[in-house]
Amino acid sequence: MRRCRGCRWFYLLLLLADASSAAEEGWEHQLARRFSRRLAGIETETGKLRAELPRLPMVPVSDQGGTGGFACLHPAAEPTTPGEYSVTLDFPTVGLVDLIALVPARRYGVGGLESQFGLPDGFEVELMDGEGNVLRTLAKEDGLWSEPVRAGHPFVYPVQPAIEAAGLRISARRLRLDPDVSNEYVHAWAEVFAFQGERNLARGARVNSSSGVPPSAPWQWNYAFLVDEQTPLGIPEMPADGASCEGWISLPRQTAEDSMWIEVDLGQEQGFDAIKLYPAARPTSDLPSGFGFPRRFTISLPGEVASKDPGESTDWEVATTNPGNNPFLVQFDPLRSRRVRIGISSLWKAYDSFPAYAAFCEIEVLDGGKNIARGAPVGSSESAMRIGRTESLAPTESTLTDGLGQRGRLVSSREWLLGLDQRLKLERQLYGLQQEKAAIAKDWRITGWIVLAVLGGVGTLVLIVLPVRYRLREKLHISQVRDRIASDLHDEVGSNLGSIQMLADLAEGHAAGTGPTKELKRIQRIAAETVSAVRDIVWLLRPQGDHRIGTVEHLRETSSIMLEPLEWEFTANEAAWQCEMSDESNRHLFLFFREALHNLLRHSGAKKATIRVECDDQRFHLTVADDGCGIPPEKLERPSTLRALRQRVEALGAEFKVDTRPGEGTRLELGIPLGVKPRKKQAAAAQPGIAPG
Repeated sequence: MRRCRGCRWFYLLLLLADASSAAEEGWEHQLARRFSRRLAGIETETGKLRAELPRLPMVPVSDQGGTGGFACLHPAAEPTTPGEYSVTLDFPTVGLVDLIALVPARRYGVGGLESQFGLPDGFEVELMDGEGNVLRTLAKEDGLWSEPVRAGHPFVYPVQPAIEAAGLRISARRLRLDPDVSNEYVHAWAEVFAFQGERNLARGARVNSSSGVPPSAPWQWNYAFLVDEQTPLGIPEMPADGASCEGWISLPRQTAEDSMWIEVDLGQEQGFDAIKLYPAARPTSDLPSGFGFPRRFTISLPGEVASKDPGESTDWEVATTNPGNNPFLVQFDPLRSRRVRIGISSLWKAYDSFPAYAAFCEIEVLDGGKNIARGAPVGSSESAMRIGRTESLAPTESTLTDGLGQRGRLVSSREWLLGLDQRLKLERQLYGLQQEKAAIAKDWRITGWIVLAVLGGVGTLVLIVLPVRYRLREKLHISQVRDRIASDLHDEVGSNLGSIQMLADLAEGHAAGTGPTKELKRIQRIAAETVSAVRDIVWLLRPQGDHRIGTVEHLRETSSIMLEPLEWEFTANEAAWQCEMSDESNRHLFLFFREALHNLLRHSGAKKATIRVECDDQRFHLTVADDGCGIPPEKLERPSTLRALRQRVEALGAEFKVDTRPGEGTRLELGIPLGVKPRKKQAAAAQPGIAPG
C-alpha cells in the first residue's frame, strides 16, 4: 500500500511538470492570478490602454511613397569633435517655436523595411538664433537602438515656454554602417517640423550639413527633402468610426494630355492664401502611392477676383512629382474669390495600355491654415467616380470637401504628430506592463518549481525506504545501464571527437601560410547565399494578414533586389496580382525563381532580363528570359544542368520549358496548374541547391 501511494505522488509530479509547458499561459499564470493582486491590476490597466489605441493614428508599415529625406555618409561611427555630425536648418523667417517634431527616415532593402534608417543611437536637438548661437537644448537622446517599442515613431518635443528662434540643429553622436555601403556610416532623417501654432516654420528652410557626403541616390535623398513636409508616415488623419473615403477618381482618358477641371464654390467671396491637395488611396496594390495625382495643373480664379496687387496674375501653373501619400501645398499671396478652379493639363498615366486618370482624396482652400472649403460644393468638367469603403460608385464630387481622408478624419500636421506621440507613450506603458506581468509569472514559476523539487525530494525519500531486495535489483539494473552508456560514449562519441580533431588539423594545415583554402571560401559563399534565401523563407512563414504582400508583388521585390546590376523588366497581368497559392507551392515557386535569377546572374553574362507573370483560371505562368550567352546543347543534355530547377518543377507538378541558343540568350517557362497540391514526397526530397545553368 505504501508503494502505491508513493507512485501516485510521483505521477502527480509528472503531471504538474507537463502542465508547465502545455499552454502559453500555464500554471504559473493561474497561480499569479489567484494570489497576486498586482497581476489583476496589470490586466485592468492593459485593457484600458488598449481601448485608447484605436482612436489614435498609427505608423504604417507599407510604402507611402514621397521623398526619402536627408541622408549623409560619414567615415566613422562617432565624431571626433562635438557637433561634427550635425545638420542645421535656417528657417525662412524667425518665429516663436512651440513644438519640434523629427520624423525618422525609412528604406526598403534586402531585409525588408528599415523603419529607422540612419537613426543615430544618440543625438541632441538645439534651437538657434540668427547668429548661430544656441538658444536652448530641447533634447538629449541616447540608447535609441536598444529601445524595444519605437519603430519609426516621430520624436515630438513641446517647447515650453515658446522661444523665438531662427533655426535648429541636430547633432548625432553614434551612427550605424549603411548596409549598402560597407565602410560608411549613415545619418538620416525624413522630415523636420518646427511649429508656431499650426504654421511650420521649417518648411523650405535652408539645410546644411557640417560634414559628410550625400548617398548616390539624389531622387531619394536630398537636403531639400528634409523640409518639404513629405514624410513616410502617410496622410495626417485621425481614426474615426465610419469616417473614411479612399477618394475621387475621374473617368478614364485616352491620353495624359486630355485636360479637365475641378471647381470649388466657396458660396461667397472669401480670402485665402493656399491650396492643399490630398492624393487618393491606390485602388489596387500594384499601383503606386499617390496614384492619379496630376503631373501638371493650373490654379485659377473664375469671375470677380481681388488680388493683393491688381496687376498680378491670378493663374498659377504647377508642375509636380508624385507626392505619394502626402498632402501637396501651393502657397501664394492673399487673394479673394468665390470660386477656385484647378485645371489639370497633364494626367497620371503610367503605362501605354493603361488609361489616364486624375484622382484626389480631398481639396482644401486655406486662409491662414484654416480650411474654408469644408462642405463646399464641387463641380467638374465631367462626371466622375467616387471610391468608397462602404458606398457604391456614384457620380459625385462631394467627397473632395467632406474633411475625410483615406482612413479617417483629416487633421493638421501638428495634431497628427501629437497623436502619434501619444500612441508611442501608450505603447511604452503597455510594454512595461507586459514586462512586469512576465516578471510576476516568472517568480511564481520559480516558486512552483521549488515546491515541486521539495515534493520530489520527499518522494525520493519515500522510495529509499522500499524493501532491500527491490533496491538491490534496481541497483543492479542501474549499474548495467551505466556500463552500457559508458561503452557507447567511449565507442561513438570518442570516435567522433577524434575524427573532428583530425579534420581540424587537416584544415589548419591547408591554411597555414597560404591563406584560406577553396573549401573555406566555398563555406563562406554558401553561408552568404543562405542568408539571402532567409528573406523568402521568412515571408512564407508570416501568417496571413493585411501586412503580408501578395505572391507576385513578392516576386517583383525579389527581382528588384537580385537584378539590381542589370537592366530588367517585370510585367504581370491583372489576374496574376490577385493569384495566391498554398504555402508549399509558394515555397517551391520562390526557390525556383531565386535559382533561375541566380543562374542568370552567375552564368549568362546577360545585360537585360525580362520577367513575365500571367495567370488564368487553370494555370500560373512564369517566364524568365535574358539576352546572355545561352546554354550549349551538349551542356543542356547533362543531368546536372538545371537540376535544382527541375526538382522544383517536379515538386510543383508543373510544366517546364527551356528555350536557348548559344549567343542568343535563354528563356525559361514554368506553368503551375492551379488547384493541384504539390507532391509531398518529391517536395520533401527536393532541397535548395545551386546547379550549373
